[in-house]
Amino acid sequence: MSLNKVMLIGNVGKDPEIRYLEKDKLVCNFSIATTENYTDKNTGEKKSETEWHRLEMWDNLAKIAEKYIKKGNQIYVEGKLKTENWKDKDGIEKSGVKIRVTSLTLLGGRSGENKSPDESNGKPVDAPNQSQSDDDLPF
Repeated sequence: MSLNKVMLIGNVGKDPEIRYLEKDKLVCNFSIATTENYTDKNTGEKKSETEWHRLEMWDNLAKIAEKYIKKGNQIYVEGKLKTENWKDKDGIEKSGVKIRVTSLTLLGGRSGENKSPDESNGKPVDAPNQSQSDDDLPF
């Protein structure tokens, strides 16, 4: 048995980037920051560490992100880790990890505008299955 699941609450670092692909497919990419606050045991000094996470959303979740997610929003996402490999412009092999989001909840945060009524109440939006149309969305 194995499990690949990620759950994060963080703040959006910049407005989502949307790309439209063939056959009405679209993908959305952006990053969120999670911050851990702690006290250094040796010095008693309060410290903060921020980690950045690259997110990827497809199709209906990407449409929701395009419409409602803006820089500064606080969101909760669930998804799975995906490793990607590519060559940069100089031909050097690179790799990185991103999170393929399967569920999204808008939580509020710094810029609380542009929310649908369901999302402002913290109601999660799951990635619908492939047969589900826009008319079947919960809002």
